[in-house]
Amino acid sequence: MACHERMIMKRLAIAALLLALPWAARAKVYEFQNWAIACDNTRHCTANGSQGGDIDHPASLQLDRDGGPGARLTGHLQALLADDGKIGPLTLSIGTLNWKRLAENQDFDAAQTAELLAAMRDADAIALSDGPHEWSIALSGLKAALLKMDDLQGRVGTSGALIKKGGKPESSVPPAKPAPLLRPIEPPPYRDSDQALLQPILQALSKTDPECWNEMPDAENPEANLSRLNAHQLLAMRECSRGAYQSSYAAWIVEDKPPYRAEQAALSDEDGQDAPLMNPAFEHGVLSGYGKLRGIGDCGDSYSWAWTGREFKLMSAEKAPQCSGIPGGVPLRVWTTRRK
Repeated sequence: MACHERMIMKRLAIAALLLALPWAARAKVYEFQNWAIACDNTRHCTANGSQGGDIDHPASLQLDRDGGPGARLTGHLQALLADDGKIGPLTLSIGTLNWKRLAENQDFDAAQTAELLAAMRDADAIALSDGPHEWSIALSGLKAALLKMDDLQGRVGTSGALIKKGGKPESSVPPAKPAPLLRPIEPPPYRDSDQALLQPILQALSKTDPECWNEMPDAENPEANLSRLNAHQLLAMRECSRGAYQSSYAAWIVEDKPPYRAEQAALSDEDGQDAPLMNPAFEHGVLSGYGKLRGIGDCGDSYSWAWTGREFKLMSAEKAPQCSGIPGGVPLRVWTTRRK
């Protein structure tokens, strides 16, 4: 596909993002009422339940399970106040289950999570209180989310299934997949002389790859910057579209000598498709971006790509589909790697 055609396709996808529409890449996230679930490339799955619409008292319960036979479910509870007020020791209540003196960020081991799950199965909500404040995590959609987790991990009908247990042996569960090995290359320091290259490089790019300039002319004062990749190449990034609370960018790998030969940085998502570059940052060989689904930034999608010395490769991808008032959202991992 020609470079300018790829740029046009990216711009169309980004236009939808800037209008806060769901991303096409969210195909691996499944939502069931107040619960969402996603799995990554290792068969690790995460389900998350939120409090629903009360963003003044955001709370979530995250349930994680690795892929493979014998893996057990663990949990993480989170409670916040929209005004950043102090939260005291929490009491958690579900039916006859009553746990006291929990932290506002509380981990549950496998045994605790099994006890919690047994209480949640036929309940409507988890009640939390520290005395002055109360939270509620809705359980509508929990069973459907956990059934989906069982399905995606190949556990339905096995003794270790969370919802639909059966007589199939645990050994029939597909094994976990190893995370790919990936090590970002630390670039050399930015040179003082590099700043003088910004305008000549942008001018050259505007002629060879003009779509970004067509979307956002220089008269609109787009942001642009350079970062050093190696002794002879730079990463050039320029703002191409601007919404109410975020911007999309294009990125190029550029030679630092005239005629500034460049190629658009290939940034893929977890499905190997072109990923939008939103609100980017580049540090220590890692290019990252986060796209908000609404202005307060409590939901959205984040990506990071490692510079390998020749190209950018996907390092991590997370989706936070539930707009529940928690800053940054509750991320559901859909791609992960291990450092070499």
